[in-house]
Amino acid sequence: MSANSDQIVFHPEAAKRFDQEAIGIRGTVQGLQVIQSGPSDAPDLHPVATISPEDILSRSKFVYEHDAAGDPSGVFWVSGAMRVGWVGEAFQPIKTLVEKMGQLKPIRDLISDEFLLHEICGWLCDSLECRRSDGLADYLTTRFNEVVKDQEIWIPLFRTYSAREFGLGPVRFQSISRKIMDEWWTRIPPHVLEDQRNVSALNKRRSELQARLAACIRVRAEEKKAVELARAAAQNATALLRFLSPATLNSRLTSYCTPGGTEGVDVCIELFMDKGRIGTMSRGVPDHHNTDWRLDASIELRPGALENLDRLATDPVSTEYRKSLYDALILYSRQPLAREISDKLVFTLSALESMLLRDSNEPIQKNLGERMAFLIGQSVQQRKDIVKNIDEVYRIRSAFVHHGQTARHVETVDRFLVNAWATMSRLLDFVPRFRTKAALIGALEDQKMS
Repeated sequence: MSANSDQIVFHPEAAKRFDQEAIGIRGTVQGLQVIQSGPSDAPDLHPVATISPEDILSRSKFVYEHDAAGDPSGVFWVSGAMRVGWVGEAFQPIKTLVEKMGQLKPIRDLISDEFLLHEICGWLCDSLECRRSDGLADYLTTRFNEVVKDQEIWIPLFRTYSAREFGLGPVRFQSISRKIMDEWWTRIPPHVLEDQRNVSALNKRRSELQARLAACIRVRAEEKKAVELARAAAQNATALLRFLSPATLNSRLTSYCTPGGTEGVDVCIELFMDKGRIGTMSRGVPDHHNTDWRLDASIELRPGALENLDRLATDPVSTEYRKSLYDALILYSRQPLAREISDKLVFTLSALESMLLRDSNEPIQKNLGERMAFLIGQSVQQRKDIVKNIDEVYRIRSAFVHHGQTARHVETVDRFLVNAWATMSRLLDFVPRFRTKAALIGALEDQKMS
């Protein structure tokens, strides 16, 4: 497989091999029985609306079956008066073919497995029904070069706002402005706006988006692969952004700063019953005070932190130190998302240990406490307090991990979270100075002996 002059081309030998496999799969197509209707004891759900055939703009002719893990396990379509396709063991060669093609460069960087499966099934179907006579490789080559294009994708963050535009490595963060939403509104067909229900739904969508900060990514790929790549980049960049969240410093706060759709905000619903009838309903978010984050204040309170994060995100792998710190920050970013103090301790300690311990053979508690102390302590007393705090925190964590006790001691934990943030910030300062973790730890050990 190669990409010449932006054209994706199969190697002739690979094309021949894939064509032969596809012809073999084609010969195993099955005639399938009609799928029985669902069980009569299904939940009695209330439909929101009825969708008529004229409401459906497009639909796939294929129906895919999935196993318990959510992976495709079968495909069929209606041909004449019966359903035909491959299910169970007969589907496995199709799945294997998708996996083999999907591992090839540049397919793995440009094409999603979902698109690849759909197109292979499309070729098999059309070939069986005598609508095409070309080989699978030629067909896929044409389709790949039709769908791979430059995409700019904006992924809104959940209730996160900023007046400034900035970048973290390859991801740019920018607000979805009123101007952008006004232009979008002008392109809504007039007949849609004649129905007040549509207007209400569109206004709700606009309210959800306008002024929110978005992770903006440019990528060249097929559409579904582009979304996959963009979401992965947005997830990592937003994880680094949470380093600035107030929730990193306070065990009672939770951050909801994630790409939209992954925020995990609980919606509480209560039904107040009266003699078997619903009297009243209540619906709300339990943590509504902390769901919104105005980022500008956090940036101003932590001067230089955003620039340090951008420097690391722009080049996260050129040295062992950069890669280790980047991985540690991604792990640390799960701390502000956590709601339980015990979880906050586990994520924070794991991130610190990954940067400040040589290996698992070192005494963890002693070395971590002392190295943190020499990183951020400004006096002998401050260093003693940091070491003491680490000892207390490990006892709290041990009570949770080994005995199932809920972590309390909020003041002790909060002091630790502040110290941990300061330590990670100091490690970011050292990105230009050290190339390896060993060099950092060696410098700290020398400082202890001076």
